[in-house]
Amino acid sequence: MSNYAYLERYIPIVQFIGEICGKNYEIILHDVSTPERSVIATCNGHLSGRRLGDPLTELAKELIRTNAYLEHDFVANYEGRTRGGKRFVSSTYFIKKDAQLLGLICVNHDVEDFFILSEHLSSLMHAFSLPTEEQRCTTYTENLDDSIPELSNNLIHSTVLRYNVAPDDMGSAEKLEIIRLLDSQGVFATKGSVGQTAAELHISEPTVYRYLQRARGCKPCPQRESAAK
Repeated sequence: MSNYAYLERYIPIVQFIGEICGKNYEIILHDVSTPERSVIATCNGHLSGRRLGDPLTELAKELIRTNAYLEHDFVANYEGRTRGGKRFVSSTYFIKKDAQLLGLICVNHDVEDFFILSEHLSSLMHAFSLPTEEQRCTTYTENLDDSIPELSNNLIHSTVLRYNVAPDDMGSAEKLEIIRLLDSQGVFATKGSVGQTAAELHISEPTVYRYLQRARGCKPCPQRESAAK
């Protein structure tokens, strides 16, 4: 059976994916046995200008040359661009039979509208003198809640977020520094703050107490120390 005969069954899937995803998604089916005229089906091909009979892209040729399909079933969410600079988020699925690559299904999400919208929003922020993320002052943060426990919870949450590291990826030094900072702001004088901190840092309450004792330079209580381990 030829490559094309095998890939014919995927032609309706191209239209199916396009109907599901919508008009901003381009779907392309390639027959890799004919790299100079590999495109055998398209949906929304006008987004990049791809047409039936067009060749493989340089990236597709590179994926084939490096045998990427032997280790992966697909590659997803990489940047794509047209010669005119139009931007896409692209993904490629490898169609294989007995470890032999026969075809590719490429999905290109046209995200140009998102960038245009982002530029318009930036212009509006500038027009109304609203600070951008880079300009925003990080020294002072004001929470306007009336509830003291809620203020405390917001402070805990914002302090953890400020580190830009997932709690599960934080080391003990980072968690100790967060607890030291929260303690210096009087957070632990609020009822429930230890539990909230434990939840935000993905650790137990006894472990929070252990870090708190270290932050205050106190000798850990043996009973709590053993409970935190």
